[in-house]
Amino acid sequence: MYRRFFQEKKIKDRLSKISEVNPQLCNLVLEKIEFNKYFRIKKTIRQLLIKFLSMGIKYSLKDLSCKSIVKRINDSMTNKKKILFVAGLPTFHLIGICIYLRKRGDYEFYLVMENPWLKALFEKYFDFVYVYNSNYDVARILVDSEPYFIHVHGSPQYYFLGVIFIFLSNCRKIIGFCDVPSLSEDIECYASQESLMKYYEKVIATSLDRSSEDVIFKKADGIILAINTFSAGERLLQKHKSNTPLIEFPAYLCDEFIGREEKYSKKDGKIHILYGGTVAPITDSSESFSMIQFIELANKLNKQGIYFHIYTSPYESPFQFKKRYSNYIKLASKVPNFSIRKGVPNDKASIEFSKYDYAIITSLNYALKIETCHKSTVLSSKFFTYLSAGLPMIASKDDGYIAYLIKKHEIGIVIEHNEIEYLSEIIKKCDYEKLLNNVRRVREEFSMGKHIDRLIEFYEKSITHAS
Repeated sequence: MYRRFFQEKKIKDRLSKISEVNPQLCNLVLEKIEFNKYFRIKKTIRQLLIKFLSMGIKYSLKDLSCKSIVKRINDSMTNKKKILFVAGLPTFHLIGICIYLRKRGDYEFYLVMENPWLKALFEKYFDFVYVYNSNYDVARILVDSEPYFIHVHGSPQYYFLGVIFIFLSNCRKIIGFCDVPSLSEDIECYASQESLMKYYEKVIATSLDRSSEDVIFKKADGIILAINTFSAGERLLQKHKSNTPLIEFPAYLCDEFIGREEKYSKKDGKIHILYGGTVAPITDSSESFSMIQFIELANKLNKQGIYFHIYTSPYESPFQFKKRYSNYIKLASKVPNFSIRKGVPNDKASIEFSKYDYAIITSLNYALKIETCHKSTVLSSKFFTYLSAGLPMIASKDDGYIAYLIKKHEIGIVIEHNEIEYLSEIIKKCDYEKLLNNVRRVREEFSMGKHIDRLIEFYEKSITHAS
C-alpha cells in the first residue's frame, strides 16, 4: 500500500512539471490519468468487458496487472536490448519494424497497447504484448520500466502518451507521429464555413493533441513521421523551433506479406476493384467525409459493370460492423457487383487483396475541397499494403502525394473527378501487364528490408542526442 502511495505521488510530481511548459496542457494530461480510484475502476471494468469480447475470459484475466510486463522488461537475465513500444492504437508498421530489427540485431520487443482487437496478431511478432486497462497503468509502466529505449507511437487522441512519456520516464524518448495534428489543421482552402466546422468537429485534433505536439517536438530525443514525408517534418521543426532528430519512416512493405493469389477476374472476366481501410459510417457527414464515403462510388461502378469490394478497418470492433455500416450492407444485398466485409489483419490482407485487379486510395470524390500540408505529404499505410498485394492503384488527382507517386512510378491510374463515370473505359485502355510489372519493380524501392538500417541509425542518433 505504501509503495503504491509513493508511486502515485512520484507520477503526480513528475507530471506537475508539465505546468512549467504549458499549464493548460498539464491540467488536461492530469485529467487523462485516472488518479481518482472510482474513475480508474470504472475505466478498468469497461476495458475488461471489451477484452472479454475480443480475447476471451481466459486471456483477459491472464495479465490483469501491469507488473508482469515491467518485471519482464527489467529482468537482467538476458543481455538482449529490450525495446518497449507504447501505443493506444498500434499500427501495422510496428510489426514490420519488429520483424526487420530482429533480423539486424539482438533485440527483444514489448508492446503496450489499449486496443485489444488485434492482440493475437501482434503477439506473433512481439516477445510480450500487454493490453492496458487504464492510462494510470501506462504511467506506472513508464515510471518503473528500464528498457534499452522506449518508442511511443502517437496518433489522434493518444498524443498525450508522448507527453507523459517525456515527463515520467528516464529512457531515451523516441516518439512517432501518425496524422500530425497541426498538418491537418493547416487548411489552405475550403468549400463552406458550415462544412469546415463539421470537418473540424470530426477530424481536426483536440486541444490536448495540439498542445501535446508542441511539447513533443521540443522535448523528445527523436521523432518518427509514420505517414508524412520529410518535407513535412522540416516544416514542423521550423514551426516548433526544434532541433530534435527526425526521420520519415512509413509502413514499408515486408517480403513476408507478399500476396500472390489467383484473381477473380480470371474466373469471371470482370474488373474487380478493392478498397481496404477506414470507411465513414452512416453517422458522419457525407460532404465532410466524401473521401471515405463509398455509396455514390459503388453505384457509379455498378452501372459500368465493375465489381467493387470494401474491407473496413481491422482496428474496429467486429460487433459494431452491422450497426456502423448498415447502409453499405443494405446496398450489397441489392447490388451483386458490390460487397463490404470486415477488416483483415495486415499479415493476411495482402494475400486476400491480391485476388483483385485494382485498389483505390479514396472514394475518388472530394465533395469538400480541403487542401492541407498533411494531404500533400501523406503516404498512408494502405499504399504499401496494396503494393504487397501486387495491385495497381487508382487515385484522384486530389489524392495529393500518393497520386504523384502513382504517376511517377506508373503503378496505376490517376483520374480527374469527372472521369469516374468513364472509369471502365479508362481501365480497358490501360496496359495492365505493364502496370503489374511496375508494381513488382517498385516493391524493392519501398521495402522494409531496404530502409530498416536507416531506422537503426536514427535510433542510435537519437540516443546520442539524449546523452
